[in-house]
Amino acid sequence: MTKQKNVRKPNVSDEEYFNLSRASYHYKTLKLHIKYKKPYKINKTSYWYIEQVKQDTDTGLDAFVFSQAENKNGKWVKSNNPKNVVVAFAGTDLSKDLEADGAKADAENVAIGLDPKKETEYIVEKGAKDTSKTLGVYTRSMEQLQMMESGNYKVITKTTQIDQADQLVREVKQKYQGTSTIVSTTGHSLGGAEAEYSAVSNNVYAVAFNSPSIVKLHTEEKQKQINNGEYNTYVKSIINPDDMVGSGWWDEFDRHNGTTIYTKDPSIATSNREKRLDGNKLQQVGRNLMYFANTLIFQNPDTHGLNKGNFVFDEDGNVQNVEGDELVYDKNLKAMLPAEVVSGSGAIKVTPEVAKQLAEKVNAIINDLRTMKREAENAYQEHDAAISDLKYDTYRQVGHGLYDQLTLGDVNNTLNDLAQSFDKKGNPLFYDVDAEAAYIASLQDTISDLEEISGYLAQIAKDFKSKDKMLANWLKL
Repeated sequence: MTKQKNVRKPNVSDEEYFNLSRASYHYKTLKLHIKYKKPYKINKTSYWYIEQVKQDTDTGLDAFVFSQAENKNGKWVKSNNPKNVVVAFAGTDLSKDLEADGAKADAENVAIGLDPKKETEYIVEKGAKDTSKTLGVYTRSMEQLQMMESGNYKVITKTTQIDQADQLVREVKQKYQGTSTIVSTTGHSLGGAEAEYSAVSNNVYAVAFNSPSIVKLHTEEKQKQINNGEYNTYVKSIINPDDMVGSGWWDEFDRHNGTTIYTKDPSIATSNREKRLDGNKLQQVGRNLMYFANTLIFQNPDTHGLNKGNFVFDEDGNVQNVEGDELVYDKNLKAMLPAEVVSGSGAIKVTPEVAKQLAEKVNAIINDLRTMKREAENAYQEHDAAISDLKYDTYRQVGHGLYDQLTLGDVNNTLNDLAQSFDKKGNPLFYDVDAEAAYIASLQDTISDLEEISGYLAQIAKDFKSKDKMLANWLKL
């Protein structure tokens, strides 16, 4: 069983996180709300105060700390003990931070995978209180060295905006430690990557939108936990499968930090990706660049933005299929599931059709596992055939040419020395028999568990129809 982290889950809907992510791009509007001490309206029942603004011109960080307002006598007021605090991160804004967002965070950290904790030196006036904007990177140019000699300037270090996001969430979590307030994160694109990264580092809940995968930026230990599914319940990446940023520029991302939710069936997006990657490398690059330019630069169509074309929600705020289907796609499970299931929002709307689809998916997995088990059980035949061929080829050369001093006994002794174990007849085996047995037993246990689950799902669908017919007869419908 996958070990789950002890993370508190907030009562904040996917749609609220979506709107807070959108708000993080509206810098001027948010600052006006701070100036006049007005809460930011998400919808009729959701208002939020901006507690803190964290922006850094050098690194490109744009972060806003929102606290949930409290309704007192019909008026939304600032709460001393907010139920929820959300740290929202804005994504790439090339018009404002071309180098910091595009060249640095997007290219160096997200795409290449450089360590986000790497420090860069900046030069700043010695008495500067606000170091969010310095005089630039300290390159030790002749001009900068003269400035330093004057005694009016100093050198400071900063990490990347991804690490700054992590530090901010750590500070906010520490502030509310020991209270009932639940801290979580959200963001879109690069901001979603920062939300995911800081959530995993600080064990808080996160919802990201069209965010790139940044699993590789974590420590090896964290990567193991992520790949083991320890954050699946607490980190959600809601992705349009057509979007190159969220699903992968070249190959499709293996996974995000937690659960990856595609807003529609990804089969067409997968087929289109295969077409783009057909042919020689030059053709592949050309097609990908064309798709990138059309969707992300010219927005034709816009697969990446925070809009209703990419994200829609039901009356409870759960993410929905943008094509109108009842199910969204859970990439981790490779299955179309109800939004309530993948969102973990509480009540699950089970229908006979959903139960049937789940049962079919489980049965398909069972068949795959049975095939794997048969292959594992028959692997010894390929092994024995390979050893037999090896012996035959070697025996033919013994006593001739370079091997004129060798005997058949030498060959057999060498094989015995290299063998990992032996069968009942004393023949050498070149695999771990115990590991093989444990693997086959594990497959059988999993198959048995899934067969039981499939039976339950089938019974659920059957019971639904039976109860529905009974109710119809009772009501004389």
